[in-house]
Amino acid sequence: MVAWKRQLILFGGFHESTRDYIYYNDVYAFNLDTFTWSKLSPSGTGPTPRSGCQMSVTPQGGIVVYGGYSKQRVKKDVDKGTRHSDMFLLKPEDGREDKWVWTRMNPSGVKPTPRSGFSVAMAPNHQTLFFGGVCDEEEEESLLGEFFNDLYFYDATRNRWFEGQLKKLRSGWRRRTQKRTVRRLRAPRVGSTTKTAERRAVRRTESPCQGRLASAVPMSAQDPAMLSEALGASVRPDAQERAEGGWPRPGCELSPVV
Repeated sequence: MVAWKRQLILFGGFHESTRDYIYYNDVYAFNLDTFTWSKLSPSGTGPTPRSGCQMSVTPQGGIVVYGGYSKQRVKKDVDKGTRHSDMFLLKPEDGREDKWVWTRMNPSGVKPTPRSGFSVAMAPNHQTLFFGGVCDEEEEESLLGEFFNDLYFYDATRNRWFEGQLKKLRSGWRRRTQKRTVRRLRAPRVGSTTKTAERRAVRRTESPCQGRLASAVPMSAQDPAMLSEALGASVRPDAQERAEGGWPRPGCELSPVV
């Protein structure tokens, strides 16, 4: 299924029960405005019945159908699977949305190996990106599936396949990332956290005036005269504070010596 203008275009698929199975190659359209289904009857030779094929819209307004898988019964209780690698274009005939036509395509370039179940996405410059898929090898009594992780581009404007190349991460970038991670997780030095916490606690308890005095003279100099001589200023504490030993008081001012 693929979105085309205001419609959803559905192609192929299969139905399987406990007794039998059937693959389809019919085309239906679901109108997103009226919410109704309609069956399309394209002219020309279209794909054989299949499921798991991939569909994408071209810049010219057509729909590309690529690959897929189907199986048929060759004898009682024996089935033969087929991996499709052909490509078809479904487009409106003469610009009419009620009349469609099939055209077989033969793109050039590096084509993907036969598979089904691609992941499809639209890429810049009118390219379609195909990734992965599965290839089933069936025998009478066994089924072996191979899954892919390769990348291909289909250029609709040039009708050409390109094999995608994924760039690997540079080893130098990976090493730098690991080094940054190690530095962030490195344990702190022993005792550094405790000393830092103690210094912050002292800063919070002392006043602005005490911090300035402590940076200018030793903390052991508690005499106002010695502080005045060291700082070139006169400190004038209250007599009561000096008697009670509460000097220097928080927020004290220093005045120049007259």
